[in-house]
Amino acid sequence: MSYTVKNLAKLSGISIRTLRFYDTIGLLKPAYYGDNNYRYYEEEQILMLQQILFYRELGFSLNDIQRTISSDDFNKIDALISHKQVLAQSLDRTKKLIKTIDQTIAHLRGKITMRDEELFVGFAHKFAFDSFVTAFAPGNEQMLDKYFAADLVMFNHAMSKQLGLSDLKARLPDLQNMFKDLKSEIKDVIADEDRIAFRVEQNALFSKHIPDGIQVRLDVMNLYKLDSGKVKEWQIWVNITEI
Repeated sequence: MSYTVKNLAKLSGISIRTLRFYDTIGLLKPAYYGDNNYRYYEEEQILMLQQILFYRELGFSLNDIQRTISSDDFNKIDALISHKQVLAQSLDRTKKLIKTIDQTIAHLRGKITMRDEELFVGFAHKFAFDSFVTAFAPGNEQMLDKYFAADLVMFNHAMSKQLGLSDLKARLPDLQNMFKDLKSEIKDVIADEDRIAFRVEQNALFSKHIPDGIQVRLDVMNLYKLDSGKVKEWQIWVNITEI
């Protein structure tokens, strides 16, 4: 089934003007143009629009979305799985915060007694990122073996590359230099017995993609899957925004 730009706008909730803009910048081109020069969209374009909207919901810039979906190894199913993981992490944290609110209300009304540490369940804290930074600190190369499994699978969604522990060790000097100049703030942390997920907002005066002296913000979502206390799988999503 083909949709005109008007029909697709009604279907998706996106304005006609936005769809025309996406066409102009090459983010979402129609399947074809009719004799009347109307834009017509088919299933492939509708599915791609869904991807664009997912990335927008997760805070990606249009430039980052375009770079991601136009890469040769972009896969819709893999992307949807990644979206689901990120949204599930956010949902888990929201549920924990709602539970903390309900329990605190009950505590204040005298119905239950909360331990002090229970007052802060669901809030962001720094233990995951502190461990992450400590392992990469100069002189602490041996700590990679403490925190990461020998058969680590690391996937960087910004680079679209899969790496292992040996690759991570080879990149250690670059990571050390990067962390030295970053000002980081933990935004969200979710932890249980077999995973740690956290988002870090990092501000820097540089990026290899942007000339030195330009202030940029990097939003980095990390997902560690643990096995016997070590990172078995590490997934990273990176969004770079010029400030």
